Amino acid sequence: MINIIGDNLIFISFLFVLLSFLSYGFSFYKKNSLSSELGRRSLAIVLTILTITIFLLEFQLITKDYTNLYVAKNVSNDLNTIFSITSLWAGQAGSLLLWTWILAIYLFIENKKSLSKLIPASRIIGTFTLGFFIYLICFVENPFESADKIYDNGRGLNPILQNIYMSIHPLSLYLGYIGITIPFCFGIASIISKDKSNDWINESKKWTYFSWTFLSIGLLLGSRWAYLELGWGGYWAWDPVENVALMPWLLLTAFIHSSYAQEQKKVLRRWNLLLIFLAFFLSIFGTFITRSGLISSVHSFAQSSIGNYFIVFIILILISSAFLYYKNKIYIESEKEIKSLYSKENFFVFNNILFLVITFTVLVGTIFPIISEFFTGKRILVGPSFYDLVNFPNVLMLILLMTFAPFLPWEKGNIRPILRYLKIPFLVSLAFSFIAFLKFESLNIFIVFLLSLTTLFSVCKEFIIDLRINKNSINNKFRRYCSFIVHFGVIIMIMGVSFSSNFEKKYDITMSEGEEVLFGNLKLRLDDIYEKETPAKNIIGANIVLRKNNNLYNLTPEQNFYKYEGNREINKETEVAIHSTFLRDYYLILVDKNLEGELNLKLYINPLVSFLWLGSLISIIGGFMLFFRRKLND
Repeated sequence: MINIIGDNLIFISFLFVLLSFLSYGFSFYKKNSLSSELGRRSLAIVLTILTITIFLLEFQLITKDYTNLYVAKNVSNDLNTIFSITSLWAGQAGSLLLWTWILAIYLFIENKKSLSKLIPASRIIGTFTLGFFIYLICFVENPFESADKIYDNGRGLNPILQNIYMSIHPLSLYLGYIGITIPFCFGIASIISKDKSNDWINESKKWTYFSWTFLSIGLLLGSRWAYLELGWGGYWAWDPVENVALMPWLLLTAFIHSSYAQEQKKVLRRWNLLLIFLAFFLSIFGTFITRSGLISSVHSFAQSSIGNYFIVFIILILISSAFLYYKNKIYIESEKEIKSLYSKENFFVFNNILFLVITFTVLVGTIFPIISEFFTGKRILVGPSFYDLVNFPNVLMLILLMTFAPFLPWEKGNIRPILRYLKIPFLVSLAFSFIAFLKFESLNIFIVFLLSLTTLFSVCKEFIIDLRINKNSINNKFRRYCSFIVHFGVIIMIMGVSFSSNFEKKYDITMSEGEEVLFGNLKLRLDDIYEKETPAKNIIGANIVLRKNNNLYNLTPEQNFYKYEGNREINKETEVAIHSTFLRDYYLILVDKNLEGELNLKLYINPLVSFLWLGSLISIIGGFMLFFRRKLND
């Protein structure tokens, strides 16, 4: 009965989103306020209906209603309530329903609060996009499809997804991904309306901060999940699905900087439209990649014909955006031109170019296996070494820009006062970097340290000087200091990534019960091996004592073997054991138990991984401060 109700409700929502789309279209072309009100009310009905369907599907997931095919594929009798709830976004149909519901919320919120003249045109784009996703869940991937037989138990949730970080990670990414739709709608609306003002930037500002922040949270949680759950000692493997989440974040970062120049000095208008168009395109492209089955990833969904619909939608976005961009190029020119090579706005152009280069590199590496298979019949994978080699100099250039750009003046720039201002931070950084070079003998670390510390010390110098001159400077320059906090976090994160990737130590160990293994001043002792069984899985684990400088730490790595295949045919899960300190992590993996009854283990010693988590958290706090800030002074 619930399946029938849910199915009919989705169909009704499709009819109302069509009505909303047509109403906003009529309102825009005929300047009819009644049509606009009809579109708004129709959108409210769509949101109400989708909210009801979300609750209906969640009810079926929690109560294990196996008459619903989606429920039978994604939960099981032994699955707890928390993971039953989060299984809403574990499968194709459920995640599309969630995506659609969030988009409807965003459109309704912006529609209700804003009185901008761009609203009718932006709503045409917004309701069209919403209609596409409702069409998918109505006619292609219906979350209320009835099961073809009676099930006593479901297939269950993929074991590697039964983790609190992975429970939140997709939702955070969705909140960020979908939020890009609103600035995209305003950007298109400004072109359609031939509006040469900065209204679309002002309307989009909060949404870009919001989307960037939640994409950052999603990337952080995904990295943390990979570090804890996948059992390979790392946190970022340049997996294709990781990449498609990273690319919109990169372009949003560039857009946030570039839009500031348009807002303050009415420059870079074309740049900003291009960046937000590409960010939206890549958010849809990422959705297509994860759902088409074209790539192999622990994150992706099973192969599905839904990819064909996304291809049509993506092509339509590209053609229509390019056509509107070209047709109205006269109306999207900047009011002013950049006059100086050393002006702040010109450095934002360099910033945009670097972010585009990094994004293009990631895109090429992501789709290269598909391209190679199309032309040669063989799928050639691109490894992490490609991304590291190509992007390392670009990241260094971005750090250099972070050092100079905040202190450059608008319009007429002069580099000499900036060089004098940065002299002391640079010399202090040089001293610390030289010490680091003597200790680690790594040129990469020397360069990263030098640029990173110069940026950090220059920010601290600016803050101290401002406080001495005017104690109210934090209030007067709140936005500026929020951006400093973000930059500070990014620099800390880069230092953590550099150290952990360059100085990771790895040991392959085979131990029997009671045996001790010594690595310098580090000792491992295997106290005992245990085996347990639950209704869902068989467990092999070990109690291991790690001794470091007379300090003892208990580690219990495990391997779980599930008795059912799970919803993606993965029945083995690693529970790593980690002892974390501020300076390094001791990361222990139980690989397997051999025929002699010994355990094969892997030990990773990862230095400064804490800087990655700390830096990411600091930048996210800065993003939230930008979103909630009240004072807009610079």
